[in-house]
Amino acid sequence: MAIVTFITAVLALVIAVLAYIRTGGLEDLRSQVKAVGPATEALRAKTADALDRLERIVRGSGGPRSPSIPEEER
Repeated sequence: MAIVTFITAVLALVIAVLAYIRTGGLEDLRSQVKAVGPATEALRAKTADALDRLERIVRGSGGPRSPSIPEEER
């Protein structure tokens, strides 16, 4: 019975690899990662700006505010 289970598992693995290759494989995955890269960088910049502003609020720095803060938030 263990032999039949092993053969079924190997067959399922082969079918999964063939399906992965047919749908694009690594090239498709790489293109998706490249497409997400700029969006991730923009989000990282916004997060850094928000943390910087939060730090200034918490520490109560009396220095000039960042020019990136819109007028309605001042």
